[in-house]
Amino acid sequence: MAIRWRIERYENLPSTNDIARRVGRAGAPEGLVVVARSQLNGRGRRGDTWYSPLGGLWFSLLLRPDLPAVENDLYAQYAAVALYEPLARHLNVQIKPPNDLYCSGRKFAGILVETEVRGSKSSFAVIGIGVNVNFDRRQLPDDVQDRATTMFTESGRVFALEKLLDELLDSLAEHYELLLRDPLEIRDEYLALVTAHPEPL
Repeated sequence: MAIRWRIERYENLPSTNDIARRVGRAGAPEGLVVVARSQLNGRGRRGDTWYSPLGGLWFSLLLRPDLPAVENDLYAQYAAVALYEPLARHLNVQIKPPNDLYCSGRKFAGILVETEVRGSKSSFAVIGIGVNVNFDRRQLPDDVQDRATTMFTESGRVFALEKLLDELLDSLAEHYELLLRDPLEIRDEYLALVTAHPEPL
């Protein structure tokens, strides 16, 4: 059965991942999508700050797949593959392992996976996703402008955020079914995309 997303929308949050983790600990069922128009304390891997102004897509998924805890790397691979397909309709996209999406050698989308484990299984997974969409790269902090970009900068287009979010969630739902049915196929698809579009320098 296909997952059905339940979207909670906020104007501004410290972090969409924090909300998703809190309700996950309280026992909320999977399928929640926490969306914020902006974030005050968005973060990436290793605690890096993720600049999250108006004009981007900032959201987190709450999932409860029946997967061994040792398979946690699959969550980032699943999300990267699912995001790649709709975003590649608009840009020349490369996946930089383990969880970043690049265009023209600069990062424009990222994935942050946070899991909680019970016994040998994942109790739940929160997958935070940030996509730089409708703002200029020059609006980014000076220290990241050389290594980050936006969809607007790369394409010269302004995107309908709700339509783009729907496209991403449709692909995430489709690939989630595949993740549950055949995790190795997700891994193979991920490795094929990484190989076909080499990591940017």
